Amino acid sequence: MARRPENSPRISLNKLCEFMTASIPRQRRIIRDQKFPSDFLRVYYREAQEAVSLCIASQLDDTAAVERQIDILNQQAPETVGTQRRLASNVDALEGFLNMLDEVNLFGATPSLGGNDAPKLMIRNVSVSVRPEIILRSENRNGPIVGAMKIHFPKTHPMNEHSAGYISAMLQEWAQVHMHEDGEISGQLCSVVDVGSQTFFEGVRSTRQRLRDLQDACETIAALWPTITE
Repeated sequence: MARRPENSPRISLNKLCEFMTASIPRQRRIIRDQKFPSDFLRVYYREAQEAVSLCIASQLDDTAAVERQIDILNQQAPETVGTQRRLASNVDALEGFLNMLDEVNLFGATPSLGGNDAPKLMIRNVSVSVRPEIILRSENRNGPIVGAMKIHFPKTHPMNEHSAGYISAMLQEWAQVHMHEDGEISGQLCSVVDVGSQTFFEGVRSTRQRLRDLQDACETIAALWPTITE
């Protein structure tokens, strides 16, 4: 059954940052998956994302939420191989997160859950879904400061300093647009938790060139979008 295409160029932040360093064939596949989205892929790490987000929002105190989700997933008996693999990947991600708990740094900020319907950013005619899983709030000598955190799960495309830096830059841009009234935007708090590689990436300070690179990538996506077919 053919999937209904998304007519307007759009991409998630994690996929945009993967696009930045991908080969040309992989870039076209990323755009194709965004233009013809699969419901299965959209929810692939749903259980892991919910449990990890809850744990971080509890200031990393409520690890029981992660452990409960592992138990629930292990007790399920999926009927298809695809679902079996998806649930196994979620269990693997949750166990990986527990192994990296000591790496996650909130820098003394108070975390809360981000919204599922968070506003998007329009970059060079591409709608970018930033959707930070965690919002961070703190104070410094000048008053309130805020930041946003992304959580990344796939092992097949792990983050590195380069790609995580792009995510941090876009998180800061998103916060500047949508949270500027809440306080000063903290680059440090705009961080990345890469569960797949069990690595925590502190937010970057320098964003100007990174944002230019991201704008160029969005221009490429907008140009290629009409040429991509299922």
